Amino acid sequence: MDNLVIGNTSQLSKYFPEDYVKLSSRNIDKKFIQNKIWDRIFLCFGESRKFIKDDSLHDKINFEYTLDLIHFLLPYAKNIVIYSTCELWNKYYGSIDLNTPFSFYETNYIKSKFKLTNHVLNNDFYKKVIIIFPFNFNSIYRSQDFLFGKIFNSIINKSKIEIGNTYFHRDIIHPSYVVEQSILSENNLIVGSGRLIFVNDFIRDLYSAFGMNYNDFVVEKFDFYNEYETRNEYYLKSKKSLYTYNTLLNETINDIKNKILL
Repeated sequence: MDNLVIGNTSQLSKYFPEDYVKLSSRNIDKKFIQNKIWDRIFLCFGESRKFIKDDSLHDKINFEYTLDLIHFLLPYAKNIVIYSTCELWNKYYGSIDLNTPFSFYETNYIKSKFKLTNHVLNNDFYKKVIIIFPFNFNSIYRSQDFLFGKIFNSIINKSKIEIGNTYFHRDIIHPSYVVEQSILSENNLIVGSGRLIFVNDFIRDLYSAFGMNYNDFVVEKFDFYNEYETRNEYYLKSKKSLYTYNTLLNETINDIKNKILL
């Protein structure tokens, strides 16, 4: 099968099978893409940084550029997978599913994802496009601009860090699970575990797995660092756990071990 991943430096791209073709989202070789009909094309790039000078950058990349690329790719793909976000439901407490109306606290990132999602959902022209709504995922490729980027760097380099409040629950999954579900998906899909994890416990368990005491390496500064602006505890509606805490912990530990061995 011929499968293409666009966004080869993204977190998700690292977890696709080795035989998938991976291209940069910049300076795309359009002639190469036009040489065949691809079974599935995954658009994994995006702008998610919170602290950037250009307020319009999220919209330019997550909506305008993504939409332009979809238009170009449609004749050369049996279907295209794009990534939205679970944050479109971040005003809710409790369980959500695809039938739950969007309701969210606005940021430039979330507004750009909503704009793209709403445009695709409401136009039959995009019937070959599958939208994935992933819950929170993090990997060793996460930038230190983000909480878990700081955590992973601290463990790998045994360095001390300062963080904000992590005493809340989240539906957290590993990027490998997001990729697995993206490959299997036939329709729009929310990818989550269906359960809540206490974030601070998860962080402490990661430090413990490497023989490190959380309190020796982490300084909590609730008033200074604010990694999460809102802390509504919502999760994917499911009667059973779709992705267990132990699997998340073990896959994350293995990622960190592999990074240390490099």
